[in-house]
Formats: sequence, C-alpha cells, structure tokens
Amino acid sequence: MTDLVSDIVGRVERLPLKPSEINALLPLMEAVSNAFHAVRERFKDEAVGKGRIDINVIRDGEDDAVIGFRIEDNGPGFTEDNYTSFQTPDSRRKMGLGGKGVGRLSWLRVFGGARVESIYLDDGLPPKPMKRMFDFILADENQIRNEIKEGSASEKTGTVIELSGFEDGYQTRCPARVETIVERLIAHFLPTFAAKAAPSIFIHDDGVTDLRKYFGEMIIDQQDVEVAVTLDEDEHAFIIHNMKCNKRIRTRGSSYNWLFLCGHERSVTEQCIDDQIGLKALDEEAIYIGSVTGDFLDLHVNQERDGFTFDLETETAVRRQVATSIREYLADYVAETMALMTQNTQDLIVENPQFIYLNEDLEDFVKTLQPNSAGRKEEIYVSMCRSRFRRQRDFNRISLEIAKGDEDNPEIKEKVDDYMRYVDKERMGALAEYVAKRKAILEFLDTLTGYEDPEKHRHHLEDAVHSLICPMRVDSTALELASHNLWILDDRLAFFNFFASDKQARAYLDTECQDRPDLAFLYDSCLGWRTGEQGSDKVVIVEFKRPGREDYKDEDPVRQALRYVNLMKSGKTFKDSKGHVISSINDRTSFDCYIVADITQGLSDSLMGMPLQPTPDNEGMFGYTDNPKAFVEIIPYAKLLRDAKARNAAFFKELGIDG
Repeated sequence: MTDLVSDIVGRVERLPLKPSEINALLPLMEAVSNAFHAVRERFKDEAVGKGRIDINVIRDGEDDAVIGFRIEDNGPGFTEDNYTSFQTPDSRRKMGLGGKGVGRLSWLRVFGGARVESIYLDDGLPPKPMKRMFDFILADENQIRNEIKEGSASEKTGTVIELSGFEDGYQTRCPARVETIVERLIAHFLPTFAAKAAPSIFIHDDGVTDLRKYFGEMIIDQQDVEVAVTLDEDEHAFIIHNMKCNKRIRTRGSSYNWLFLCGHERSVTEQCIDDQIGLKALDEEAIYIGSVTGDFLDLHVNQERDGFTFDLETETAVRRQVATSIREYLADYVAETMALMTQNTQDLIVENPQFIYLNEDLEDFVKTLQPNSAGRKEEIYVSMCRSRFRRQRDFNRISLEIAKGDEDNPEIKEKVDDYMRYVDKERMGALAEYVAKRKAILEFLDTLTGYEDPEKHRHHLEDAVHSLICPMRVDSTALELASHNLWILDDRLAFFNFFASDKQARAYLDTECQDRPDLAFLYDSCLGWRTGEQGSDKVVIVEFKRPGREDYKDEDPVRQALRYVNLMKSGKTFKDSKGHVISSINDRTSFDCYIVADITQGLSDSLMGMPLQPTPDNEGMFGYTDNPKAFVEIIPYAKLLRDAKARNAAFFKELGIDG
C-alpha cells in the first residue's frame, strides 16, 4: 500500500492570499489561535485564569517598519502528539476546535516559514521536560529542518513561534501602528473576548498592552441574546453578543457599527451595518459591535477562514434575522432615528402636499423606509413617490374591476367605497399641492416688495412684481391658468374672457395709441362680478408702481389709470391678437381701476384733492370718479400680500395642514 503524497508548495501557491492588510496579519492570527488551543489543552476550564499569550512586534532597526512577530504561549508545548499533528497537512486533531490544518500554510505563504521553539513533557514516568526546536520552511520536501530535540532544565512548558521576513508585497500592507494591530487582533477574536473566554494576552512594542483589559475598557455595555434563525425551514440557534463600545475600539473611516459572523470563536466575515440600522456614532463616542456565533456557522467555515461554504442567500437570511435582535438592543437609538424620519416625512408632506394621504398611515409608511433614510430627505421623497405610484396603480386596477363587476355585489360596493375615498384624497392632495405652490409664490412676492439693495435702500422695480403676477407683453390667448398668478390680486380675474399684460393698446383696441396699460381685463360674460342676467360688462385696469416709490411728479397713478379708461371708451371695440372681436364698450360698461402701490408721502401728496377715502382696514384708499366714471382702489403691497395670504390660509385650514 502506498500513501498519497501532499504537494505543500503547490498548496501554498494556490492559497487565495493576495497581499492585503488582512492577509499580512493572517499568520499572526493563526499563531495566536494555535496558542489559544494550546492553553485550553493544558488548563482546560482554568485556561482563562492561567493561560497566557505574549506577542512581540519585531521591527526593522532602520525605518521602524514591522517585519515580523514572536508569539509565546504557556501551553503544553510540542508533545509527540502535537508534533505529529503539525507534520500532517489537513490534520484532524483540532477539527472539533475549528482547526482546518491549513493555518501554518499561511506562515509559508506570507513569511516563507517560521522558527519554532517549544518546551514540553515527555511520556516518561515521571515526565521529563524536553526542548524541541526546528525551522518550518517552504520547500518541495523536508519542510521541517534544523530540528533539535534535547532535555531541558526548564519545567515551564510552552511554545514560541517566530515569524519574520515578509515575502514580497506583504510587508507594505502590514499596519505600522501597534494600536491598529491591537484593533485587528480584537476584531478577529471578537467572539472569544465577548464571551470572556480569552486567556491573558499581552502585546509588546515599546510598551505593553493588555488586550483583555483594553477590550474591557472599550465595552460600555454588553448583552448576550440567543435567537432562533430559520433556514430552509430548519431552525438553528445563534448567540448574538450585542456590545456598545467606545468607538476607539474600531476606527474605519466613516464606518461605525459592525456585525461579525464567526466560526469557532473567530471572526470570519464582517459588515458595516450603519445603513441597516440607520445609525452612526451612538452618543457621539460609542459604536455598536455585534458578534454572531452558533454551531451552524462553525460547521460552514471555509478552510481559509475568510468566508462560509453556504451561499450568499443563506448568509443574507442570517444577517436579516439577527438584525431584528440588534434593533431591539438599540431600541432607544432606533426610536430617535424613527422620530427623525417621521419629522422629515411630515416636512416633505408640507412641502409636497400631494402626499397628504400619507398622514393617515404615517407610522406604517415610516416603517417601510430604509433605516439609513433618516437624514436623507431625497431618499424619503423617492419612497413617497414610489408609494404614490403603487397606490395609483392599485386603484387603477380596482377601477377596472369595478367597471367589469356587478354593482350589487357586496365586494364591488366595498371596492367602490374604497375607490371614492381614494379619489377624495387625491383631490385633496392636488388642492394641497396647489395652495402650497401659492404659498411659495407669496413668500417670493414678500421678497420682491422689500429692498433689492439694502445698502442703497433701493427697491425692486415694479416689473419684477408684475412679471410674478402675470408675464409681460402677452395676452390671455397665449396663457394658460397655470401660467400666471392673477389670484394674488383677485381669484376672479382668472375667469375674464380676455386680458392683456403690458401690451400696446392698439394691439386690442381700435386706436393707434401705443400706451401700454400694465393689465387690462375685458369680457362680456364673466359671472364673477355679475349680479344677475342684466348685469353690465366690466373692464378692469391694474397699474403697478415700484414698491416704496416717492416720486410722482410727472403723473400720479390714478390719473394714469383714468386716462386708460378714456382711451378704452374711445376705442369702443376690443379684438384679440387674431382679430376676433371680444367685446364692445357701451354706456353700461363699468370700469374698475386698481393701483398697486405703497402709499408713501410722495403718493399722498400727488393724490391731494382726489375723491378717495381710507378703506375699512385703514390701509388702502378707494373712491368713485365722475369724469370718467370709474371705481378706483389703491392697494399697498403689504395689504396685497396679507389679503392673498389670508385667502390661501383658508385652504390650508380646510385641508388640516399647517399653512
């Protein structure tokens, strides 16, 4: 019978260990893991109290770069059984402890080998202390060389592994700061530290760091929870070590909170879960670290210890189910995140009232949001749009079912009721969206009525206000309802048959006059101002003056408006831009003139002697002139804005939202 021959060089070359920080430290992790196993083998249940591991960082004397490590433990040493196991690739000796028999191969890949010194007791009676030393190198044969086996004067058993001389590519990836090496060691053996199963571990490098003490000082709170995870209809028990830690324990750029899936008390995969739980730093100085262990994970660790043999779908299922327990542990912080998402959603509804229907099920909607949406209004808005789209799609389907169904069918009647409620909410949302837009326009108008240049006390020109209320140099044939904001002046103005904005009078009057009234409204059938079937036609003229204007030496705005009244009376017939006759002036045609201007001292002086009196609110002026006959009202910008806001606020009140 011939035994199979193991190709060590080939196996090492095939190890997927590209140069990286993790892989540069992997031989150290494997040596420390072996030390864990050694002290447990010797001290059994007393390993935590009696076991000790010392790690010395070896540095280059010139540039202080890390060139290797020396790992010493007080385990039983390389006894004959342990030595035989070491000589056997893929040894089954430590399978129950998670040993894959390939850890020492990483020593060959990253360092080209290791130097081993060990004191152990032989099998004699009484046992005698022995010393074993050898070099472990990468070669096609005789990988164990320079072996020395002799008696020892020391009875303190243990093993020293020296790893030095990185292979090409690995040394530059090895962390130079001892703090980083400490962090990586704790992260790798996090389950062991979290379970308080680690022996004393010290790292020496221009000082001594007690890893167990360091870990303990970093833990603010810890809670271990057993959870049941269902995979392929089978239930598996997992332990989650939930830990609130000082953020110095693990610094990774902008990533804070971490979840480790572990096998045989060692970290296998890690994942930043900031987005999953919607949290960054806890109380500014703390982070969350979760360590998940269980028999199922132990059974599925791959030989490189950097992943599991089950598929990604299974790993995702594990993470998703343990996330519920994590959120329960972080309930207070998650509640803060939910409150922020709720507030941001409410703010977005106010800004975009088409989503007003969400107010009825706001809590349920917020629960559907990704936790990382808390401070990201754009993502919440996208979710709101998606929700509305799906809602509209579902009710379109219901509408088709109603159309095809029997109206006497109770199920159809119920769907009709649901659909009508949906229609009502959609109408309410559309109205809310419209009045919110009006509110934004009024806020802009408020800006335009103030200083354009505060230092020079220069106001905006009247053209800015005019353009906001209605585009200039056009008439109503070229405008739609949404193209102007005449409602700021009066909601009824939008229903005139025809109006012209800053157009020469000859464009719509039978005249050669090139004067341009700011706004002229002409109609023969608008019901807005009619009191009955015999009501007369009306012409409305609006003139804008620069906010805060004082100088009216050339012509006051009232006389200017009255001049336009005479112009229209002389023109008689109105035509649109296509030549169609709109209306004709007759004796029954009435004229209303509105002057939008601040009542400054300059304006008051120019109006002296005019038949005008204060409005009931004592803010504007109004009156009736005989020559020509016309109603005249002066509306200051503050009054215009306040009255428009009051009309718009009534809609908000009716909708039950903040206006």
